Amino acid sequence: MNLNEFHAAAYQKKSSKPVDQRLENATDFLKEGGLLKVSVDKPEADGKDSVYRRVAKFLLLIGEDEAAKILPHLSETQIEKIIPEIASIRSVDKDEAAVILEEFNGLLNKAREEGGIETAREMLEKAYGKKRADQMLKKAIPLEGKIPFDYLKDADSERVYLLLKDENVGVQSLVLSYLEPKKAASIINMMKNDEKKDVVMRLAKMEPVSPDVLRRVDQAMHEKSLSQTVERAENIDGRNALAQILKKMDVGSENDILSYLSKEDPDLGQDLRSRLFTIDDVVKSDDRFVQKELREMTEVEIAYLIAGKNEEFRKKILSNISSGRRTEVLEQEDILKPMRRSECERITSEFFSKLRRAFEAGHLIIKDRNEDVFV
Repeated sequence: MNLNEFHAAAYQKKSSKPVDQRLENATDFLKEGGLLKVSVDKPEADGKDSVYRRVAKFLLLIGEDEAAKILPHLSETQIEKIIPEIASIRSVDKDEAAVILEEFNGLLNKAREEGGIETAREMLEKAYGKKRADQMLKKAIPLEGKIPFDYLKDADSERVYLLLKDENVGVQSLVLSYLEPKKAASIINMMKNDEKKDVVMRLAKMEPVSPDVLRRVDQAMHEKSLSQTVERAENIDGRNALAQILKKMDVGSENDILSYLSKEDPDLGQDLRSRLFTIDDVVKSDDRFVQKELREMTEVEIAYLIAGKNEEFRKKILSNISSGRRTEVLEQEDILKPMRRSECERITSEFFSKLRRAFEAGHLIIKDRNEDVFV
């Protein structure tokens, strides 16, 4: 069911047919004893979800099909408040899911001595039957255990690379998605070019992995390492994980990977570029801001900055310094050749980081990215 169908189902008029009693129970929980028993105009505490957003998250946890059955039985005002919240929610992590279910059930029956998961189970069984309740709880409630691949936290990158070297790309990308971005980037840099492309493509398109599969892979890798906390149950945002990894990689590798992804999947490439700061962003950056940053750099540093870059980037930088400095920079570039790649990358990364932070803070205007918010 797509979002439009979901919304349509939510706004359907009540059927003239008898309503399933289990569904009526679930609806009553929401309307009379549950989260919606508040004034529509009641102010919300700063930093906390509104009651309607919490209900929206609960409905997402139980699944679109079941939520679409419940929504038509709520009031029009409640539906109008909940639907926009549903549309804006990208994910609900495991810990929050447990809290929402526990809160929901706690409000249903405060007199019960036992709450939490068992209360949620009882409510869901009443509403949907034991089989469906088990499926919903398995999806929404965390399983007890260790953090996947936690034993790799203190292992050096080379050791993890050797551990993953002979694994298939699915296992490699799964493990990397759980590692600290800087370490994951270091491991990817050790791979061959074709392997890098396969891994980053899989990371970008990664879908949620079931707790059972995650547990088995974790155990197998642990046994393989021979030495080498609560299990993560939320959906993995593969694109965000990949963006964080790319930000930790050297600029050259970042742009090579972005170029490859853009050719293979234009939409994916565009999405990742929107999450990152690239050479193209520097070229499209506001000249006045670039000039300000370049004034704080020496001619030698600028020479390292433009070394090995494409003509468009070089033109952007050189056109934003005085003619006298431009001559000095080009002379220094000739004198310093051959340049250390590590030094070029260090200075480039520092320059990019300054611009990226300014952009993220709203201090830098980049053509085609945020110019539409200014008049």
